[in-house]
Amino acid sequence: MTSIFRKLVAEAVAKHVDPWADKGIEKLPAERVTRYTYMPAKGEWQMDVSLIKMEAQPFDRGAQRQVYRMKKISQAPTAHWKKDPLDWRKAPNYVVKCYITPDGTMNANNNREKCFQDVQIQYEASYWASQFNKAGPPKHIKVIQCNVLELTGREGSPVVGCERFVDGHDKCGDGFVKHNSNSGFVDDQQSRSTPQAFSAHSFYLSQGKLMVVDIQGVGDLYTDPQVALTLPSFTLTYPVSTSNLPVTDMYSVRS
Repeated sequence: MTSIFRKLVAEAVAKHVDPWADKGIEKLPAERVTRYTYMPAKGEWQMDVSLIKMEAQPFDRGAQRQVYRMKKISQAPTAHWKKDPLDWRKAPNYVVKCYITPDGTMNANNNREKCFQDVQIQYEASYWASQFNKAGPPKHIKVIQCNVLELTGREGSPVVGCERFVDGHDKCGDGFVKHNSNSGFVDDQQSRSTPQAFSAHSFYLSQGKLMVVDIQGVGDLYTDPQVALTLPSFTLTYPVSTSNLPVTDMYSVRS
């Protein structure tokens, strides 16, 4: 599963081109933040400290969240940084996602629980992706790992989601593509069977109790999937509250 992500990373490193090189992110002030990593087997959160540099304005937005460019490094020195300590130009690119607020700020602690739940749901989707891969499809898939960041230096210590930025194109020359949604949308313009097969597989393997939808990403590396339930009382694979998950009319999703 990790070979998909490693391949994309290797291709990016080989090209030695930072798609955000002209954004000047390395010149922004650094922030110390707390990173929360979900440990699904234990249902626990692991905390550590990171340094980030993030743009003040979002570069994109969806129906509920807005997205910021960010560079992040570990607080602890690593071999990668010994030659050029804290060379932010070489720091990996991340995207930060936070819920849109009426005043446009990040200080939205009423969405704190949602941010943590989004990460847990991504791990749940990753579990169903691993089950799909075990079935031996022609192409394996992977759901990107994400984390929660608490911006402790800002008023209210807002929390946001973050994950590695994935740049590139699939073999058809397409970049980021949304393949389906949780409201019945299916991209029939793409000659891709794998994303739709994954959604269908999760539905049948769970005996119709859930379906992984909102499949989107680059190639078969997916991000931001949703887990739609048919029964609000259904117990997911990992410990996570289902109170805020969509109880969906599966007919509209499958049509």
